[in-house]
Amino acid sequence: MKVDPGPRKVNAEYAIEYLQENPEAGLCCEDKRCWITPNANETDDEVLLIDVTEAERLKDNPRLRLVPGIAHTGRSLWVVRRMT
Repeated sequence: MKVDPGPRKVNAEYAIEYLQENPEAGLCCEDKRCWITPNANETDDEVLLIDVTEAERLKDNPRLRLVPGIAHTGRSLWVVRRMT
């Protein structure tokens, strides 16, 4: 029987690729924890983990934008910008 190891840890380069391929996903950070959620509307789900240093590098990527005013106090959410 295979055991699910849970979300795997990734770097900023892999995370931006995932976010671009999954436009409904988002980068969430809260306190000293950061993760990629498969659906930015449900930020509790974790599909990938990313350490804080890599998350900061990812936030500097011009392809991402901060989503203001999400429901969770103290949590930030970043998503891929819609290019027109």
